[in-house]
Amino acid sequence: MANVLKRVTGQATIAGTPIYIVPSGSVVTIIGFRGANTDASANHWITFEINGTLVSGVETPLPAGNAIDIMVGAKLVAEAGDVITALSDTNSDIDVYISYLEQT
Repeated sequence: MANVLKRVTGQATIAGTPIYIVPSGSVVTIIGFRGANTDASANHWITFEINGTLVSGVETPLPAGNAIDIMVGAKLVAEAGDVITALSDTNSDIDVYISYLEQT
């Protein structure tokens, strides 16, 4: 079984953007969720879900121009086909960075 550290980036949206779908034959250990508010003047919020289940606080506040690490010290396991989604109150101001260990 191969273990590879990886990352994926994207943007949170109002409708909820699928940021990552675990590939067939893989299991991933998520080691970090980060959201960054690129809007210098407006506060926003971010929520992370796996298959529609919350893995962060509901509408976690994200002040203007700041970033937040959602999973400090925690780890989550996601299996093949699981969909990781990022939601926000804006369609263009929240950058998302997810770090994970992929096992195939």
